[in-house]
Amino acid sequence: MVRLVAEYDAAVPVSRKRKKKSGSGRRPPRQPMAPTSSRAPLADAFGELFEYRRKLAEHRTTLAGEAAGAVIDALIMVAPGRSDDDLEDDFCVRYGAALTQFEGGALEDMVNPEGFTHALLAVIDERLHEAVEADADVAVLQRLLTVVAGVLPVPLSESARDLVAEHLDARAAKQVARGRIVTGPVLWARDVYGSRRAVVAPFTSADGPDRWYLWDVDTCGYEVVAVHSGFYPSAESALATWRESVGQAAAGAAALIPVDDAETLGDLLSGEVAGIRIGGENAQQYAEFLRSRRLGRTVREAVRRARGRTSVRLTAADAEVQFAQRLRQIGYHDGTAGDRPDEGPAGADELAAEMADSWSPRDQPALYPFCSPHKVAVTVLHLRDFYKDNFAAELVAVLPEWIRFLAEHTGMAAELTERCLAYASGELQFPGILDDRGRSNPMARVAE
Repeated sequence: MVRLVAEYDAAVPVSRKRKKKSGSGRRPPRQPMAPTSSRAPLADAFGELFEYRRKLAEHRTTLAGEAAGAVIDALIMVAPGRSDDDLEDDFCVRYGAALTQFEGGALEDMVNPEGFTHALLAVIDERLHEAVEADADVAVLQRLLTVVAGVLPVPLSESARDLVAEHLDARAAKQVARGRIVTGPVLWARDVYGSRRAVVAPFTSADGPDRWYLWDVDTCGYEVVAVHSGFYPSAESALATWRESVGQAAAGAAALIPVDDAETLGDLLSGEVAGIRIGGENAQQYAEFLRSRRLGRTVREAVRRARGRTSVRLTAADAEVQFAQRLRQIGYHDGTAGDRPDEGPAGADELAAEMADSWSPRDQPALYPFCSPHKVAVTVLHLRDFYKDNFAAELVAVLPEWIRFLAEHTGMAAELTERCLAYASGELQFPGILDDRGRSNPMARVAE
């Protein structure tokens, strides 16, 4: 039977280690077409694979449905004694706990956030129809639907549209579509390195004073991720939590100021939901998986007219050109066109190209040039895992020069630059960035 070797819930870098180029440059000889009869085994193999994937989808749907039923039934029991805000918080916590239980087991038993959300909506729909048929009170179920649908981000919110229209009146449906409203200025802060950001915004509350939502955003990995998010009673308490997480040395004198750059804010809060996860999420991060994305979109829309633009920007393309020039100035040269790249040391252009491509986040010029010890340590791990040993060693050898190049571009203080350089060789392990299997965890919430 054809087995599905692996499925990935996150877009992770795929190794493209340096490979030797063909000396002749000629295409390989064209292979003769296989006889028609050989297509039958291939068709059988695809048929088996299709059947396996169908059964796998059914299996995961069943698992999601069972877990969703337990979550919804528990919420139905506690809903009468909870405010809408408390019920929403409870739902998020249970959602996170349910998704966490699918982690660490067999690949066949993994359920992604999108699949589990669809299962939750299906269970609510089923319970509502059962209540109507039994002529029972549907008020609690309608309230629960309002709460659940109200935290769904795009495109999952579209999946709930028909369900909302069927079971809720026009007023409740409008409330779901609108969601929470930003009630004041959106604020942000950054650490001394510029690689860790806090975004804080006030939102309407259903039962009391406004609540402030915090996104603790880390830009040190291959993805820009919110390593923590959640509601706080005030902007000050949200900032205090962020400062404690970042660490006093990195937090410095960071203070919240109004967001004045919609483009950079969009880079920080860009995640919409799909059937993917980054990988390495814990229960608390899963608890806010839906709500953080829904509120992030609301915040981006609230400040879309902010026309400011950060003064420190650098594209990966510009960094490649400028760093290649720098390497030539300190003695690196490029070989001739006939040289084979895997024979002998790499030249300035190749080293600069791969270093610029390996630094992240490549597509966000306002976030790209910043450097921190955490980011350097993650980059060393990536280089050694991504490239053949000899070429990885060459890249690690020029990493200190890359750090100095970025420090000059951003104006980073000499003391901070030295902290970054301490991790450039990879001999000093940065604490907290590896998971329990010794792999780099992009969702790790570490002190910078």
